[in-house]
Amino acid sequence: MSLDPRPSPSDFFDIPQPPPRQPAFNVPSIVLGLLGFLAFIHWVRVDVLDDVQGGWALLNLSFLAGCYGSSDEICLLREPFAAWTSPITHAFLHGDWVHYGTNAVWMLAFGTPVARRLGAGRFLVFSAFGAVAGAAFFYVMNPDLIQPMIGASGVVSALMGGAARFALGAMGRGDVAYAPLLSIPRSLSDRTVLFFIIVFFVTNIALGSGAGLLLGEGAAVAWEAHVGGFLFGFLCFSAFDPRRQHPVGL
Repeated sequence: MSLDPRPSPSDFFDIPQPPPRQPAFNVPSIVLGLLGFLAFIHWVRVDVLDDVQGGWALLNLSFLAGCYGSSDEICLLREPFAAWTSPITHAFLHGDWVHYGTNAVWMLAFGTPVARRLGAGRFLVFSAFGAVAGAAFFYVMNPDLIQPMIGASGVVSALMGGAARFALGAMGRGDVAYAPLLSIPRSLSDRTVLFFIIVFFVTNIALGSGAGLLLGEGAAVAWEAHVGGFLFGFLCFSAFDPRRQHPVGL
């Protein structure tokens, strides 16, 4: 037994244990920290950088699906690293404060139980994979599109998909974050989870058909990133779950 009081690096990925009681609005610090970081990035891009600097940030941090198979002059202006980093860095940018605020509200709602269950380290890794999954599905659906895709919607959707595997079927419990993990078939047979999934996909189908523009959205909604992130979160959450129990319903 070590007597060294300093935490080891592995503590960052330790299995979180349920506390005796959870205050109703106790948001994990990792969620608040991530939201604060995203707000800071948006403030810098909008209010601190000049037009040239802001344009450089948008060009190199946003996800441009068409640049993976095109020699368009816009793609040639990008830095070499952009192709590798933009599947994640696009999630750092937002179109305006409304865009940021919408994602922040949903991240508070669904990121809270996921962060409590996974812990800080796994939460960040899971979120990064959610961003990549959203970008990947966006690319599959728009391989030739030369238009910046930005926002943390893929991350938020992954958190929604992950939460659907354990939190939605345990509403009313005092320790929702530590509820049993449902298998995929069991999740799909739970009426609350199934209703949530149906609403999610119907909403995104509507957005994909142009409803977002009818509702006054200034730019097209990247529904493909939403779907990609959600599918990743729902199908792959068990790979990140530190509790390691067999999903209920197998």
